[in-house]
Amino acid sequence: MIVFQPYQKAFQVKKYYFWITIIFIGGILLRAGLAIYNRQANDPHLPVVRLILRNDVLPEKNDCWECFQPKLFHSVLATLFERMRLITNRDVDAQKVVAQLLNVLAGCITLWIIIRFLRSQPAIGDRTKLLAFLLLAFNPQFIGINSQVTNDTFLILFCVAASYFAFLFLKLRQIASYFLVVCFSIFAVLTKTNGWVTVIAITLSLLIKVYGAKISKWQNLMYALLYPLLVISVVTLSPLSQYVDNYQKYGSPILLNIEKQPAPQVILQTDVPYAGIRSIQDGFFTFKFADLLKNPVTELLDDVENTSHRTSLWTRLYGSANSLHFENFPPSWRTPGSAVEWVSRGIFILALIPLMFLLVGAVVDVWQTVTGLLRRDEVSLRDASYGLFSLLFIGYMSFSVLYAFQYRTYNVMKAVFVYPGMLAYMFFGLRTVNIFFTHPGISNGYKTIIVVLFVALSILYVFDVGILYIQLLPNGSGLEILLDNLQRAWR
Repeated sequence: MIVFQPYQKAFQVKKYYFWITIIFIGGILLRAGLAIYNRQANDPHLPVVRLILRNDVLPEKNDCWECFQPKLFHSVLATLFERMRLITNRDVDAQKVVAQLLNVLAGCITLWIIIRFLRSQPAIGDRTKLLAFLLLAFNPQFIGINSQVTNDTFLILFCVAASYFAFLFLKLRQIASYFLVVCFSIFAVLTKTNGWVTVIAITLSLLIKVYGAKISKWQNLMYALLYPLLVISVVTLSPLSQYVDNYQKYGSPILLNIEKQPAPQVILQTDVPYAGIRSIQDGFFTFKFADLLKNPVTELLDDVENTSHRTSLWTRLYGSANSLHFENFPPSWRTPGSAVEWVSRGIFILALIPLMFLLVGAVVDVWQTVTGLLRRDEVSLRDASYGLFSLLFIGYMSFSVLYAFQYRTYNVMKAVFVYPGMLAYMFFGLRTVNIFFTHPGISNGYKTIIVVLFVALSILYVFDVGILYIQLLPNGSGLEILLDNLQRAWR
């Protein structure tokens, strides 16, 4: 038996990488397939790119709807279109396909970073890792945003990369990891403003390490103070952020294209256009699961009933995170008929299980971080990655609450806004599910049920994406459009 143990272990390792590869390839195919046939996005980002190509300068806030955004994503696309000679009005569909395939590539790199993160968790069992990666790779909202022309995929990639290398730096204190944390943090903020949430979380975790460390305090302090200084300096001075110009022209470095609403009251419900948050109690202290099952697709009406899940932040985040069809947007993604509703209902029921594992993991990690701080216990803080994942979780949840509180419309309550904290959610789920699978008091039958339910959820995820894919087939292959335009441009 001892003789065969090394061979058995090698077989298990090969089996793990075989299934990780299969899941990874499946995730690539789902993203690429959707990107090739899709022609619409949640927000119009291509007009920003076309203004850059036309005028050879970065547009200002009032030039178009998304022109208030930092311009890294748009500048990359403008450069790519110019090199490919896709710069005329006839190249619009080809531009969409190129931009979407670029986001597919960014999404796949994000998945690869997640695989690297899984490798850095030797205490987690292979079964747990495979199930967690399966749900993430096939997550419909993640696949959907990777197949649209928006800057969200770039932001997710850069924030996940910054978080991963921050995790490595906190653990091993390698200069190369520190350099990559700084670079990806800068890229994140130059892509979208809520990248600052990741920067703040990493800064605080570096300071927590200074507080808990018993040796090399001054060196840790130097790293902790230098990181935000470098990020703030480079971002402020970079023309892609437009912070200096924005401050000079509008009085604020950070801009938005929507106006703040009057603050909601605690109990009394007040209406705003396309609500949204009607009161603090109704918006932030409810989870309207019954209405979610009754109406698994968002009602695109100005006014809805008080029982509607559209007025509950956490219900909207949950629905948006688990179904491509929940938001009922963009227009070409709206699917009539009851089939998609029943698929969504099945998803919403099954997704409660990984959600519970995630939330338990979050509570445990936050508790471990807080107690480690109070006791100044370096071992406990190190085990909690100096609060990095807790801070990411709290940061992005707080961002969603603040954003919904200030603007109150239902379309500002989206799961994609919290996806940059993806590594934290993965970490929480991994630890809790692994405890469940390794606990001697839990029978193998219950463990098998959890595996079956997780796999069933991933299958419904694929159905959710597949329904949309079939619906978009009449658009025609984007690859054919792209090749035709390239041939014409390079004649």
